[in-house]
This record gives sequence, structure tokens and C-alpha cells, in this order.
Amino acid sequence: MLSVGLIGQSTALHSMVCQSILVLMCLICYGCGGLSGSEFVFDDTVAIVKNKDVNALPTNWTAIFTHDFWGASLLSSDSHKSFRPLTTLMFHCEYALLGLTAAHMKFLNLLLHCVNTLLLWRLVRSLYVVEINGERWAIISAALFAAHPIHTEAVSGIVGRAELMFGMIHLLCLLLTVANAGKHSPHSTCLILSLTAVGMLFKESAVTIPMSCVLMDYFQNGYYHLPLKDQGKILRTRISYIVYILGTSALLTARLWWQNFESPKFKEVDNPIAHNDHILTRVLSQQYLLVMNIWLMLCPHWLCYDWALGCVKLVTSIWDLRLQGVIGFYSILLTALMNFRRLPGMMLGLGLMIIPFLPASGIIRVGFVIAERTLYVPSIGFCLLSIYGFLYWYDYNLHKTFWRTLLQAMLMLLFAVMMVRTRQRANDWLNEDQLFKSALEVCPDNAKVHYNIARLATDTGNNTKAFQHYHYAIELYPEYEAALMNLGNLYREHGQLQTAEKYIRMALQVFPAFPAAWMNLGIVQSAQRKYDQAKISYDKALKYRANFAVCYYNIGNLYLEQKLYAEALHHWQHSVTLNPRQPKAWANILTMLDNRSLYDDALRISDQALRHLPNEMSILFIRANVLGKLKHYVEAETLYKRVIQLDPHNMLYYSNLGVLYHRWDKVQEAIEAYRTAISINGSRATTARENLSKLLKRLEREAQVNES
Repeated sequence: MLSVGLIGQSTALHSMVCQSILVLMCLICYGCGGLSGSEFVFDDTVAIVKNKDVNALPTNWTAIFTHDFWGASLLSSDSHKSFRPLTTLMFHCEYALLGLTAAHMKFLNLLLHCVNTLLLWRLVRSLYVVEINGERWAIISAALFAAHPIHTEAVSGIVGRAELMFGMIHLLCLLLTVANAGKHSPHSTCLILSLTAVGMLFKESAVTIPMSCVLMDYFQNGYYHLPLKDQGKILRTRISYIVYILGTSALLTARLWWQNFESPKFKEVDNPIAHNDHILTRVLSQQYLLVMNIWLMLCPHWLCYDWALGCVKLVTSIWDLRLQGVIGFYSILLTALMNFRRLPGMMLGLGLMIIPFLPASGIIRVGFVIAERTLYVPSIGFCLLSIYGFLYWYDYNLHKTFWRTLLQAMLMLLFAVMMVRTRQRANDWLNEDQLFKSALEVCPDNAKVHYNIARLATDTGNNTKAFQHYHYAIELYPEYEAALMNLGNLYREHGQLQTAEKYIRMALQVFPAFPAAWMNLGIVQSAQRKYDQAKISYDKALKYRANFAVCYYNIGNLYLEQKLYAEALHHWQHSVTLNPRQPKAWANILTMLDNRSLYDDALRISDQALRHLPNEMSILFIRANVLGKLKHYVEAETLYKRVIQLDPHNMLYYSNLGVLYHRWDKVQEAIEAYRTAISINGSRATTARENLSKLLKRLEREAQVNES
């Protein structure tokens, strides 16, 4: 009994050490200070920062379950049909509890990756294998999964949460399958289908989970030892397999019904292969992409956040030398099929690599060429397969000490390189500047990379760099409508209106139903005082996007320039009705009410605005001005101090605070506020300087009167 107890303690200690090592590897790769300074990058901005379903309170349950992952209506023609409401709900709950910060969201991704690593270790430990050491297979496979650089996008990119949750549910279902192997367990089958349904609400690819469970059950029960005829009979008659097929079909049908059986419409810029007119080119290029995905897992040196335009050249001929990789892959697959009885672990690894990848393999049209985060779950099979092969070779050299030592050293070197590369890649994902620079090193001819660098440069005020990369993006892909439009907008901001109009019209020639381009053309025409033409452009923008809130705001500006104040006010109000998170529209409404001395209306409207934008400085500032005019000095002072705290270097805030104190007859406070405004920007603080001069002269006169 004592020896049994000691063995149990030793086993428990061994398990604890293994799990600790795996978690430590995850933390070294992604944590340990690597999350400090994290920002929302790339797709995070659209799916989280700009997504009202995520960052609006109270919770809009209807929107979460009727919109796609990016915040558009699932039934809209612009929707990508990526329906992941539970992922969106997770983001929303984090926003409600902890606010909108990238660091804590990435930390949760890291925790999920740790959980998935431990689940994989537990899964492989529970598999029945005789040809290799199962414990070694478990710990080394899980360690490779923990440290593999291909996971960086899924873990460090917050939108990779969908992949992480899909991976967790996938592993839980496989563990359930192994636990019930050889049993007739309808409860387990129903639970797996229920988890699949939940998984599909995190990521659509979870629809493949029952197929993986069939493969795992087939492996764990040893059906591969039977004659092929008997195997076929089991596959056709086993009740759980039939239920999986029917359940998967029902879930897939329900999923398609929810999006009204409509297919997403992607642009050529997103996936040039899918838009190619030649069937042979599409088939050959898609086969090459399969090999490219495997190569990224084999050699994760060239990693890029976007593999769209210019990264992967189309395969147009059967004589293309790149097809040698395709031939090699199918040769390995054929070898595995021929030896599946002798090397079942290799077959299992291949199956778990291929099945979860099927939705991204080109059998349906997708909006990407290669998306590294989609390899998160398929890499489970890759890790099993590669370590299975390594251990088989290692055990084959059982009596060759030199070779075994060499293999051990190579394995240690591999893990060291993998961890360093993952850490390096995780640093790339900390902010967009580093991420885009790293992409340029891998895909210098990718027009989308240059477009994103230009967009970021515009946001940071580096217009020279923005011009350079927008032009380069258009040179690489002349029909890049978004780049053409943005370049036109950049020329507009520099006052070159004719050049701006030229580029925006070029964008519309490429994509005539481009609502944002029609709106921006209207803005340019309005700046040229071509008001009738501008109105026509705005109307066309609304034709292609009926509830285009920003367009209504710009129509309001058009009417303002024509001094049609009632029409301007009406369109701004309609704009904020469609999208209440538009500070410029609210500010224009409040400014007009203030100028027309409708102070009570201004206060009422500003209350509404602040419910949606509680920290918007322009709204707070105008409200403070109105309160000051109504002699509500204490409330006005509080708001002025609040906006100054938000932006302590704004001359206008101090200048108007000085005016408030001046009216309030707080002379010293007014003088101090005016002097601060002048010290911030003396050339523009003319009102502060004039008011200060008047105030000082008044004090001087009062002093002379008192002396006399």
C-alpha cells in the first residue's frame, strides 16, 4: 500500500511539474512584461474599438445576435457573414467590467492559450499508443503547441479570441470522445453536438468538431486494425457517427438560415485567387496555398499579418516549380494512408490538422489568402504529427546513443528558437507601427501593407510618408479603390482639390457603388463651392448606403455653407439619430443652438450627447460656455476644469475659463487663466490678451480712484 501511495504521489508531482513547465513556456513567449504598452492593432480596431456592439452600454442583445463580427447587420450586402456573437459578447463584457484596454484583453487571450496547452497535454496523455512513449508524446507536443510562433496572431491579436475559444471547445470535445471510447453514450454525443453549437457562436469553423470526434473515436477504438470492409460497415452503421452527421447538417443549415442563405461578397483585394476567372489557376493556386500553410507551421520565419495582394503569386501553369511542394504533401498523405495500421498516430495527426482547416481551405470563398490565426486549431494536429514522427525516429535509434543525444540536442535547440521567434513576433503585435514594418520585410510588394502604413502615417501626421506609401500601393495595384480614395482625401486636406477629385473619381471608376467615395467626392465639391454637384454626390452615397450617418453630417455642413440653417440642423440631428457617437455632429448642433441663444435646448441636447460620449471635450466645452452665459458659474467652472484636465495644453479652454471668471468677478483667477492661455499659444490667444489688458486697465483705474 505504501508503494502504491508513493507511486501516486510521484505521478501527481510529475503531472504538476509538466503543467508548470507548459504554463511557464506560454508566459515566457507572450507574458512577462510582453503585454505592457499593448495597443489595439489591425482587425482589433474594426471588431472592437469601432464596434458599437462591443463598446456601447447598455448591452444591445439584439444587435449582438443579428450583427456580424465586425458590427454590420448579418443581412447587409456589406456583411462578411462572420457570425460570432459569443466572441463579441465576451469583448462587450470585458468592456463593461474593465474598460476598453488592449492589455487586459490580450492577457485573457494568453490565459486561454495556457488552458488550451494544458488541455492538449491531457488529451495526448489519454490516447492509447504502443509504438511510441505516450507521456513523451504528450509533453513534447504540448510544449511545441505552447511555443509555436504560428499562434502569435491568435494570441496577440485580440480578435484571435474566436480561434482560442474554438480551440478550447475542440479539445474538450476530443477529451469527451476519448473518455467515452468503446461505450454507447448518447449523453456524450448530445453534449458534443451542444458544445459544437456553442463553438459555432464563437467561430464558424467549429462546425468541423464532430468530424474530428469521429476520427478520434475511430483511432481510440482501434477500428483501423479491422479489414477495410468491416471499417466501412462501422462508419456506416455506428449510431453516434450517424447522429454527428445529422447534427452537423442541422447546425450548418441553421447557421445558413440565420444569414438568409446569403453568401458574403469579398473584393479582389481581399482574395485575388478566389476572383480569378481561370479554373486551372484557381485550383493550382489553392493547392499551393495548402502547402504554404503547412510550410508556415514547419518554418514560421516568414510571418505576416496580411497575405493578400502581392504576397503569393498565382500559380498559372502545371509546370510551375512551386507545385513540387504540392506533390510532396500529397505523397506524404498517400504514404500515411498506406501505412495507417502501422503508424496510426501519423494518420490521427494529419486528420486533426486537415479537418479543422477545411472551412479555410478554399472549398468556400473566404476573404483572405492566408490567415495565420486560422492555423491555431489545425496546428494541434501538426504538433501531434511532427512529434509522433520525431519520437518514432528517436525510439528507432534506441541503441544508438550518439543519434539519440543529437536528437535531444536538436529538439532543445528547436524549442529555444521557437520561443525566441514567438517572443519576437509577439513584440511585433504590440502596436501597428511594428506590425506593419514587419510585414513589409516579408511582403514588400503587398499593396495592402503599404496602404495600412500610409493610413497609420496619416493618423500620426506624417503626411510625406502617407503620400509615398499610398502612391506605392496604387502602383502595385492600380485598382485599389480604398487607396485611391484615401489619397484623394489626403490631397483635399492639403488644399489640392482638383487632384483630390481626380483620385476619388478614379476610385469610383473602379467601384461605382462605393458610398464612402461618393461622400468624399461631395466634400471636395462642396469645398470648391460646387454645391449642386456635391448634393448629387451625397445622394448617390445614400443610395448605396441608406443609413450613412456621416454622410448626413456632411450634408448638414453643405447646407450650413449655403446658410440654410434649418436644413443643416435637421440633417445633423438625423445623423446623430442613426449614430449617436458622432462628436462633430453633436458639436455642430450645440454650436448652432448656442449662436441662436437657444440655451435651454443646448443644455437638453448636450445631456443627450453626453450619455453617448461622456468624455467628449467639444461637447463638454460648449455646455460649459452655455452654462456660463446663463450665469451657472459653479457648474460651468467644473466643466471647464474637466476639459482642461483632459487637454491641459488647449489655449481656448483657459481663455474661456478666464472669461467665466471675468463675468463672475473673480479677478485674480481670470488674470491667471488669461496668462496661462497666452503662455500656451501667444499668437492665437488674441481674445485672452485683449481681455487681460482690459482687466488690468480696470484694476489700475480702480486703484487710482481708491488713492484719490
